[in-house]
Amino acid sequence: MTDPFAQFDLPVAFEVDRQQLDERFRRLQAELHPDRFVRQGDQARRMAAAMAADVNEAYAILQDDYRRAVHLLERTGVAFDPERDTSRNVEFIEAQIEWRERLEEAAGDAQALVALGEELARARAEARSKVAAALADAEAPAPEARDRVLELRFFDRLLDELKRTRQGLAG
Repeated sequence: MTDPFAQFDLPVAFEVDRQQLDERFRRLQAELHPDRFVRQGDQARRMAAAMAADVNEAYAILQDDYRRAVHLLERTGVAFDPERDTSRNVEFIEAQIEWRERLEEAAGDAQALVALGEELARARAEARSKVAAALADAEAPAPEARDRVLELRFFDRLLDELKRTRQGLAG
């Protein structure tokens, strides 16, 4: 796969211009649309489909804070295994346990879930800011960047879990 930043002609940085990203995505999609290759044969259509898939994957990486952060870490050679790596920050590990307990306690109470969701959204925004600061130098991210990215992943997952809990309560 081509580097997502190069593919979309964007600076290599955690913060991306969403409008520019979306505009370039739409332009690339239009350029690679299968209808444009109807007269050029099966091989041209297959190549266009493969390039479109590559563009879609690059777009998915760039539009997602967590995936973009992981990509930036990997670009600099930081080993990152999202399924095995855990934060080394003991305070954050303790906070994770507390957040999960609070979600379990609020599971049957719609108002408590809304309040917890708002609190988690603020905590996620703070974690995102910490990731941005740790990755500010894309060539040499701060040593704690890996832990910050793991924290962002935790909040994303917990917010997804909270959303599913709220849907289950409403359904």
